Amino acid sequence: MDAFSADPGSAAAARTPEDVFRELDRVALRTEAHARHRARVRVTEARRLPAAPVRCAGSGPLRRGGAADRATPEVAVLPGLPSWLPAVLAVQRGSAAVLRPQYAADGTARDFLVVGANHLELSGVERDPRDLLGGPLSQTRPGIRASGMYDVYRAALEGRGPASADDLDYVDLVGGGLQRGRLRGTVVLLPDEGLLLTNWEPVGDTRLSHRIQERSRLGWAEWDLVSGRMRWSHGLRRLLGLPTEPGAAAEPEHGLDGEARSVTSVDDVTAELLTLRRKIVPEDVPAFAADMSALLRGGEVVDREVTLRVAGQERRIRWIGHAEPEGAGVPDSLLFIARNITGQEELLSRALTETERLRRETAVDRRVSETFRQALTPPLGVLTAPWLSVGAVYVPSDSGVGGDWYKCRELPDGRVLLAVGDASGHGVDAASRAVQQRSALAGLAYTDHDAAELTTALGEVVYYSGLDATATCVVGHLDPGERVLRWASAGHPTPILVRDGVPRLVEAEHGVMLGVTAHAAYPLTTTLLRSGDLLLCYTDGVIERRGMDLDEGVATLMAAARECAERFASVQETVDCLSAALLGREAEDDATILALCVT
Repeated sequence: MDAFSADPGSAAAARTPEDVFRELDRVALRTEAHARHRARVRVTEARRLPAAPVRCAGSGPLRRGGAADRATPEVAVLPGLPSWLPAVLAVQRGSAAVLRPQYAADGTARDFLVVGANHLELSGVERDPRDLLGGPLSQTRPGIRASGMYDVYRAALEGRGPASADDLDYVDLVGGGLQRGRLRGTVVLLPDEGLLLTNWEPVGDTRLSHRIQERSRLGWAEWDLVSGRMRWSHGLRRLLGLPTEPGAAAEPEHGLDGEARSVTSVDDVTAELLTLRRKIVPEDVPAFAADMSALLRGGEVVDREVTLRVAGQERRIRWIGHAEPEGAGVPDSLLFIARNITGQEELLSRALTETERLRRETAVDRRVSETFRQALTPPLGVLTAPWLSVGAVYVPSDSGVGGDWYKCRELPDGRVLLAVGDASGHGVDAASRAVQQRSALAGLAYTDHDAAELTTALGEVVYYSGLDATATCVVGHLDPGERVLRWASAGHPTPILVRDGVPRLVEAEHGVMLGVTAHAAYPLTTTLLRSGDLLLCYTDGVIERRGMDLDEGVATLMAAARECAERFASVQETVDCLSAALLGREAEDDATILALCVT
């Protein structure tokens, strides 16, 4: 059983918090030792990589003179370089260097000679820049090759322009000691000189990051197991009740905005972790120690909670831990993010209750919408006339069902009733009015009225419904014996007839929308159909788009109708093609197409 088991019945659970943390210290020390050993091995192996034979001239290491030359300069460059280079290096923030590429026989850049540098190491500590001059990076700073910086250098050479990286993990052996830093930087090609100007800075906090952390009551930290240092964000120090300024042993590490970030020394890591441990309430210690032990073994801790006592009050913290690199067994560093959730349990409970209520309402709306959709756009049956086929498609809007409807039915006298309508409005209210209008037409259709008289009667239904709403529709009767469609339009988009592969709008006189007046009269239009004709009736959702006028929308529909009619013989495949070309899975407004094909 794990020594940190939080099982109340286990022997570990009976131990004091001090015992638990002592065991955790031993695990942490072992992990740090393994991480440092692995880092040394990685850098040593990079140093052993053979340097490539070169074809460009380069200088050997710079030899310094007497004691008078020993004062550490801010900048150093090899003789013979442009006089302006020292000034450029002097104004760079972070670690800057000028490199001369060394090329293999095949023209590939295999190494880089340092011909100029400033006084800052990549890790941020100071150096004597003269120690680097004249030496290849593969020997003086082998960690650069392992970190991926070589790839950035080559990208600048090959692209003949700037190349950059936002987050590189740099580890190196300098003077027998390990140095590490997370860096961002830019490499610029100086084309006239054939040199590279490099500038690398530590990845730091910004003022925006501080504001976000304070307002969101969160923060982050990184425990570097290679160097033994801990980096705390300003927000996490405040959240955990730690001093917001590091102690005397802490080092300021400046971000891009010049603000200092807390980088705790090895000695202060122990002191601050001890302070943090004392803040954890005793009952949470076993579980917290078990989670930390799992992280030190290369695991991941997701969504844990721990209670601290900060300034005499309990503070509930939700935190996540992650070991890097993933799957390495022994991590190089541990990453943490934490948030103060004190007092949020009640808010969360209320939010969950409201969310559940909205979810149930949404589910009800979805069921109602689906019921309406099935009622308004049912499957089409097979017509008796073998030369006549129909197809339809309905696409809901992104807000759900709307007021579109269609109807196609054979009547007892042999005529075929065709109708497409659109009740004004959106959502369930529009759908309920559409059901009312479609049902009313179904009853009126069994009279001897022609299409114009049916439209007038349907307008009366809408007018006297008391809902203060309007609608549009096309209603027609197709006589199979004569192949003649007699139809009327109440403010509805004009049908399109595709004949001999050429689409055109059917000329007709339109009446007012349904519901505008009580007894509106509608003209009856007669259209003779021929073999091969395709007639399209549709709603405005097919041709209306934001930023597009109606004429443009109609032209788009006609172009799609020409292409789809040529590609497909089946009327249903044709309307499916139109839907895919014009509407996709959701439309801005619900959209319907009813097509009639004469063979």
